[in-house]
Amino acid sequence: MLKVAKYVVFGFICALYPFFCGAEELSAVWERTNPGGGGAWDTIGAGPTGIIIAGSDLSGAYRSLDGGRTWDVIGAARGLTVTDVCGVGFDPADPSIIYLGTEEGLFRSADSGETFTQVLGHEYITDIAFSPSDPQVGYAAHHSRYDLPDGTVYRSTDRGRTWRRVSGPSLPRGLHILELFADPRNGKVVYALTGEGRFACGPAALFVSRDGGASWRRVGAELGQIAHAVLDPRDPDVLYVTTYGDVWDSGYRCVHDDPRGGWLYRGRYTGGKWKWERLTQDLGSRNLWVWPDADDAHALRVIDMDWPEIWESTDGGRAWTWIGDKEEWDPGWTGVEFAYGTSFNGDSKTLAFDPSDPDALLWADSQFLWATRDDGRTFGPLHTDEVSPGRWRSRGADNIVTFGLALSADSTHVYLAMPDLGCFRSPDGGESWVNCNDPRFVGTWDGYGGNSMTVAADPTRPSVVWITQAEDIVGSPHTLLRSTDYGASWEAVGEGLPDGIPSGLSVDPGSPVHRRILFITVNGEVWRSGDDGDTFQLVLRCGGCRYTAVDPHDGSVIYAGGEAGLWRSLHGGYPGTWERIGPPEMRGDLGNEFWESFWAWAGVSSIKPDPLQPGSVYVAVFGEGRGLYRSRDRGNTWEKLSDDRFVRDVAIFPTDPDLILVATESALYSGGYHPASRGVLLSRDGGYTWKPLNRGLEWPFARALVIDPNSPRTIWLASPGTGYHRITLEP
Repeated sequence: MLKVAKYVVFGFICALYPFFCGAEELSAVWERTNPGGGGAWDTIGAGPTGIIIAGSDLSGAYRSLDGGRTWDVIGAARGLTVTDVCGVGFDPADPSIIYLGTEEGLFRSADSGETFTQVLGHEYITDIAFSPSDPQVGYAAHHSRYDLPDGTVYRSTDRGRTWRRVSGPSLPRGLHILELFADPRNGKVVYALTGEGRFACGPAALFVSRDGGASWRRVGAELGQIAHAVLDPRDPDVLYVTTYGDVWDSGYRCVHDDPRGGWLYRGRYTGGKWKWERLTQDLGSRNLWVWPDADDAHALRVIDMDWPEIWESTDGGRAWTWIGDKEEWDPGWTGVEFAYGTSFNGDSKTLAFDPSDPDALLWADSQFLWATRDDGRTFGPLHTDEVSPGRWRSRGADNIVTFGLALSADSTHVYLAMPDLGCFRSPDGGESWVNCNDPRFVGTWDGYGGNSMTVAADPTRPSVVWITQAEDIVGSPHTLLRSTDYGASWEAVGEGLPDGIPSGLSVDPGSPVHRRILFITVNGEVWRSGDDGDTFQLVLRCGGCRYTAVDPHDGSVIYAGGEAGLWRSLHGGYPGTWERIGPPEMRGDLGNEFWESFWAWAGVSSIKPDPLQPGSVYVAVFGEGRGLYRSRDRGNTWEKLSDDRFVRDVAIFPTDPDLILVATESALYSGGYHPASRGVLLSRDGGYTWKPLNRGLEWPFARALVIDPNSPRTIWLASPGTGYHRITLEP
């Protein structure tokens, strides 16, 4: 009672004088540790001095100041409040001015990307282009929503500080604008390339305005569907255009293929008309991207985007020589078939020039970043480095959905469970990563990726770990796997489990060492194994349980929870022994599919028994009016420690029950920034007061926390978008 009173007084003082109680952010810094790559990269570009910006769909933008050797994150900490960046732009004369087009408006930086402010609306901006002849004049491709082909063009005359719509009825309806580019001699001449984006589709066409965007005319309609277009770097009256042919169906394209296409044309604007000359002959290509050489007036290159290969002409397009394809390029840690793909945001947005290096070409695809700096002779990854054979370390370009995280009993190995990337393990505390996907269980990923939702390491057997893996997509049926050699090899277990989406795998640390008791949820129901995971039986038709936990002090006490609230068994989790406990606000709604919901889902998001105090258990409940709860009597009575609606996880230090961490985030599977999302919080007084622990996190997203039991001051974090992090607290 005296201890509670002390904390009440302490909390009152802290409310009045936050600095006195250390409410300022802690000085320790989170460091990212990932294999590199991950989710969809929307676009890439470079400024006049070589600053590279890559737009991601999960975690904002990434910036490189050294040609792609290292990257940092542009997120909420720098003023960007949208996680999906679909367009990038640069001032052609002032390298400190950078633009980010997002699904919720346009952001501008005047300090080389250190900070950003929003300068246009809350709509979908796919590209930004400024005039080299007059940098005060710029254009932005504007859409009312990410999934609507209703593109219009906005114009700025004050270097991007303010914008207004200029395009009128002469720009047809039903367009999805992919790219804008300006004539380098005349700021009133601007081109718009339209076509297919990730969620919206329109005609694959090219338009030009010669009066600052007010009126528009179609260019090259007689050639067919335009795939890519670029002005000659030495003569802006010359335009290179490629047309779509009978392209390979990626499952995302919505352009209408044309078997007559697949060609490169050179056009010259003279006398108010375009005169066209077809250049390529019998390359066998149907989806070309054109690269005029900035150093050599006679040199041209084209890249076939369907199976990336590159051709070169040194005589202005009369003769062509094959100079390489992706089988000869460095694939990083993935397989050749998954390397050098196209951007979901449009084929033409896959590649970009670097104005600071005429020999360079930048590449962003659905998972990775690539580049060449030798005129296309070789390409290599910008997202990862092989630090030793088979071991990889990210350069800082991470765009990852995070689900599971576990440490081996001896803390020598770290295991990650992710969609798309699947299973990765680190044998050296996160210094490098090894792909641990099993080709037998990940389908068309062929072992180079997969979909893993939950992972658990044995509490005393260092080499034993369980993980789930699925084919193709997250929603595919999953298989539970077990490894006895630190994830180097796997065997399928889990007989009796149904097809579906698993989560919440937990292990009873007090069960027999070679016949561990495990719990897992599949499709919202709870399953139990008493034989190391070999077989399972259904023990609770919960109707919405996603997480499980075993009391480490008493293996007969089992918890499960999700949108169906909190459930408890006092008899080992067997059928018929479960009861729903906790206050009504622990229940919630499913919303969308569990694995892709963020704001729509509500319910129990984590259950953590106290490692030191028997009977004490913490429950994180995500959703409006919910928060962090604690019971000291196995769930019979509860106190609310926090009303944070975005709480996702909780961790209690094994050395001090008054030291508690919570993970909060508005995002789960993908982006979803909300200003009330607070990231990681630390309490030193048993949960009565909290202070942020977010240094090094560009986004306040924290999904899962794991404290190293062998080094309790080292903490691991799963943060959606930027991936996995670690931190070591000061004594």
